[in-house]
Amino acid sequence: MIQRRQNQPTATAEAPQEREVLTSQVAAKRTAERAGVDPQVAESVLAAFFETLRDSLVEGERVALGDLLDLGVVREPARIRRDTSGRFSEIAPAHNRLDVRVGDLLGDELSSLRAAGVLLAMPSGNRFAEMLEEHFAKLGWRVQRTLDADSAQTLLEGARPYLLVCDHTLPGRDALVARVKGDWKTGAVPVVTMHTRFEDLHNPSGLLVQGDLAVFEPIAVAPFLRSMDQLLAQATEEAAVFERQLRFRVPVIEKDITQAFELGDSFFRDAGFRDDSLVALTTAYREAIRNAQIHGSRRDESLCIDIEFLLDPRRLTISVEDEGNGFDHRAYFSQLNGSEPVSLARERHDQGGVGGLGIYLMARCADRLDYNDRGNRITLSKERPEQCPPECPPECPPESKETE
Repeated sequence: MIQRRQNQPTATAEAPQEREVLTSQVAAKRTAERAGVDPQVAESVLAAFFETLRDSLVEGERVALGDLLDLGVVREPARIRRDTSGRFSEIAPAHNRLDVRVGDLLGDELSSLRAAGVLLAMPSGNRFAEMLEEHFAKLGWRVQRTLDADSAQTLLEGARPYLLVCDHTLPGRDALVARVKGDWKTGAVPVVTMHTRFEDLHNPSGLLVQGDLAVFEPIAVAPFLRSMDQLLAQATEEAAVFERQLRFRVPVIEKDITQAFELGDSFFRDAGFRDDSLVALTTAYREAIRNAQIHGSRRDESLCIDIEFLLDPRRLTISVEDEGNGFDHRAYFSQLNGSEPVSLARERHDQGGVGGLGIYLMARCADRLDYNDRGNRITLSKERPEQCPPECPPECPPESKETE
């Protein structure tokens, strides 16, 4: 059995973004920061360097840039091109081309990246692991094996792999997955986790950061390999859209809820949220979790909450889904239109109901709020760079335990 990651349809993906280009202005700014000099001085020096580089190449000199690159202009002589029959076709005129040779330092770093390949965190002597190693080796990948989480972490810090496969027998496997997916340097690495019981994922003993593909043994080798090939293709496509993705499952237990709050706070800060926008986002996020805990799950500690973060260059999208029956969110919003939320909440209380202000608070602190049809999944989004909506006060509380 194979369980793939499924992004929620309400988390709209932007068109693939072009990779950033290091312009001379950006290079000057970074150089100034690194050298501790005035940015204008750095820009002038950099401009003079580029001019010297250009003149040297035009004059036929080779330019050695330390251990990074060796550049030179090579003159290609005129030559005759013939078609496949051997008859005269055309004369290719002489032309100049730029010859680029990679220096030792840069070459070693690039080689280490290419060598990262596939990391199998699986026990030795495992026939399944041997078949995986053989499969990827035939495709030209370098495969590395490790027997424990600490060794895997060390390898990850040295050269980022393109795929990580973690067996259920690996000591510290869940903590390793949490570190890999939670770190900005390795968060985009596709992670495959192998399991023997569905309960390990469905009813975790604590907050569980999930990988990108869950595989349940026993499974045939061919479907497993096809699934990993598809995962690699999917990861490549998503990397062009999302800067970070993080999914985790949280039992409806207070200590785990608190851990989910802390994980969100860290992610938001790392994503660049500050001041009022951070307060607003944290408020909406915690409110969504509290609603799922109190109203959606009715505090039933046998249930769990699924949370997902999707960060693209323009916005952060958060999805919070509980296992409850949901509610009629359309009716609530129709009542809210034209009504003052505090009065509406007081009216609900007088009628024996609870809550009402929580949704209003989330709507004011997020840029967009959506529910699924059932009403048990809420999706919040916040723009980057983030500015707290004017209506949302910076003093808004971090959470409310009795709202809906």
